[in-house]
Amino acid sequence: MSALRRTTAIVWLVLSAPLVVQTIRYVTGATFYGAYLQWTGVVAAQLLLLTLAVTPLRRLLPRAGWILSISRWRRDIGVATFCYALAHTLSFLIYKRDVGVIVEQSLEAELLTGWIAMLLFAALAATSNDASVRRLGRRWKRLHRSVYLAAALTMVHWILTAFDPTTGFVYLAILVALLLLRLLLRGRKPGDADPAGT
Repeated sequence: MSALRRTTAIVWLVLSAPLVVQTIRYVTGATFYGAYLQWTGVVAAQLLLLTLAVTPLRRLLPRAGWILSISRWRRDIGVATFCYALAHTLSFLIYKRDVGVIVEQSLEAELLTGWIAMLLFAALAATSNDASVRRLGRRWKRLHRSVYLAAALTMVHWILTAFDPTTGFVYLAILVALLLLRLLLRGRKPGDADPAGT
């Protein structure tokens, strides 16, 4: 096995192991539905913010090795984000079971925002590969900019569905801060020296 494949396997082990463990706990009854639903949603949001933080952090701290390491695996982290969001969605569908109830509730703002975000995540995950980059060309970049819309919808979904939306507002604030930082550093390439010259 090559060094790249070995590193990729380790990255995916780190990303997927918590989901596998928690899913087994949920299926065996060690974890209840509400706890599993919340956990998968929170981890998906955390991974999402991590992927969005890469570009502004690389522009702000171009020589930080840890940021460069994360940026190499940004696509993998993005796909993992989708996996956690998918587990979140499937647990909801299996728990509700009744198609009529699911459809009725899905038309309400708190769930509609989540469904739209999920569809966007699915499109992003499906095209997070070199073949899609070549096939779509410039359209690939336009498509993947929709991650910001998906992120905003995710935070709104969280705020509207949570018993206590405080944490959701905190994550929304982090998202806004990342977007503002990206805009402020828009003309600066990741390789540019930082103002302090370090």
